[in-house]
Amino acid sequence: MKANVLLSRSAIGKMLIAALVIIVVVAIAAGAYYTSLPAPGPSPSPTQTPTPTPTPKPTPTATPSPTPTAKPTPSPTPVPTPTPHRIGVRVKDGVGEFYDRKTGEKFVPRGNNYIRIASRIAWGEPNIIYHATFDPGVYDSARMEQAFTKMKQDNYNVVRVFINRLCAFNQSGKPTTDYLDNFEDFLQRAKTNNMFVMVVIDDAPDQYYKYLEDIPLEPNIGWGNLPYLTQRGIEAEKRFWQDLIRELIRREAPLDHIFAYSLRNEAFFLSDEKPLTLTSGLVTAGNGRSYDMSKAEDKQKIMDENLVFWIDAVRQAILQVDPTALVTVGFFQPQGPNPTRIGDTRVIRTYSAIWESSADFIDLHLYPGGELNMVQYVENYEMSGFARKPIIMGEFGSFKSSHWSASLAAQVLQDWQVDSCRYGFDGWLLWTWDTDEQPELWNGLAESGVINQALSPRNRPDPQVAGTFSGQNIALRKSTTASRSLPDNPAAMVVDGLPGNWWGAGDFPPQWIEIDLQAPSSIGKIRLAVSQSPDGETTHRVWGKGASTGEVYQLLYEFRGFTTDGQVLEYSPPTPWTGIQFIKVETVVSPSWVSWREIEVLRAS
Repeated sequence: MKANVLLSRSAIGKMLIAALVIIVVVAIAAGAYYTSLPAPGPSPSPTQTPTPTPTPKPTPTATPSPTPTAKPTPSPTPVPTPTPHRIGVRVKDGVGEFYDRKTGEKFVPRGNNYIRIASRIAWGEPNIIYHATFDPGVYDSARMEQAFTKMKQDNYNVVRVFINRLCAFNQSGKPTTDYLDNFEDFLQRAKTNNMFVMVVIDDAPDQYYKYLEDIPLEPNIGWGNLPYLTQRGIEAEKRFWQDLIRELIRREAPLDHIFAYSLRNEAFFLSDEKPLTLTSGLVTAGNGRSYDMSKAEDKQKIMDENLVFWIDAVRQAILQVDPTALVTVGFFQPQGPNPTRIGDTRVIRTYSAIWESSADFIDLHLYPGGELNMVQYVENYEMSGFARKPIIMGEFGSFKSSHWSASLAAQVLQDWQVDSCRYGFDGWLLWTWDTDEQPELWNGLAESGVINQALSPRNRPDPQVAGTFSGQNIALRKSTTASRSLPDNPAAMVVDGLPGNWWGAGDFPPQWIEIDLQAPSSIGKIRLAVSQSPDGETTHRVWGKGASTGEVYQLLYEFRGFTTDGQVLEYSPPTPWTGIQFIKVETVVSPSWVSWREIEVLRAS
């Protein structure tokens, strides 16, 4: 859901080597390991539909951060006892589920990713585009309060947010007061509105890797794979989380409304860095075991076994300071068995994390309209049949390149949520609530909040059941007739949700197409996607009638003017058209053969 590009560890290492030529450099890159959007994930090939990794992805031209002057350490003052977390995980009849420790009731996470992104100065460089939700000067408490109020009204219960690794701690490893003031304010507002917060990072801050120089590094493990495969990387992650949580406890922040700590937005290894580039030799990993790099099975084992070791070790460190916390980790889809993310050097197999780790639940990211359908996602994640701990869809959303209107995206996302219930998903967090900073994705409030209407627990208390919603395209996949149609461009193509297809009459005006809505309906808007060549003056009349036999069409609206191919025509009547079952669009003037890419008829409020 996966925004821009954060400088990878490997990229910085290569830059330093090129600059210093013969000096042996050990450099830590300043960033999580991303390619550019569209991917909250991997960059698609030119023939692929974008498959996201919902995080805003930073785009730096930065130099590595300087070696810190002091080691991050917990405060020497006594730390209060942490408040127990409200949400826990239990196993009931062999099935893992979330529950409210206060009421004992089952808890179903339904919510949103709340994301602000901005250009920041970091490492002495400008234009680092990254998560900025709590950044001083960006954090907007009034806007946040408005969002919480609306989420509460719509019965959401979870919000997922990112900690900015560039701002939360300074170069001496000390908490940044202004940043954590904002985060604490956010937690307080979440509690006031009975919302629970999922705290996510892309990576621990650089200084946590650098100050542990007393822990030797395996020379055959590259910087991009350091966090998961070395003792130094694991110790850095442990200390970061402990420092952050101790600071929140010291501030007496409402930890009871932290839903979970996520060790990674999306965890992965880099196939273009050591040890995965090696073809021979033994490599000793953070778990103390050695692996033969001449064997493909050992290369897979070093990833699988150390992924579990990393999760378990960091989770245990968190529980030492916050004993009732839930700990999770996120993933984008592995590259097989169904081909996806072809050419992406970020590799992951999720089986061991799901089936073997101590993570309290797993966070998987699935975006409809991309390279994989639901069944293929489930196969690639190797999650089929797993039930003893919950699995949530921590990111699901819609790219505009996949779904041409927010109304279409809303229907697709609702169908996606309903369908996922059959495969063991226990929670859903939309990417995103209102992130206008990512114009390539639809957000929940786009087009009068139609996606929010489709997903809101207030409108649909049971996520397994589809429902109607304001702004819904009631013409989608309904029956159609036309004055005439080309053999390869039948009338049904005008309501298939795919603007790459079109109905074509194969002749000049007058021509018409009719849609049967299958029930008398209240209509709040009509939307027409133009298919026309050449451009020119056109006149299109929209007619409507009810279900009664013998009822005649009434003119509802006329579009008149200069139109071009790909243009979208829209009209919302001052008051909804009511009792309409049949809609006819008649073209009476056009320089082109008559054709439409899509016609949407939107349900009134």
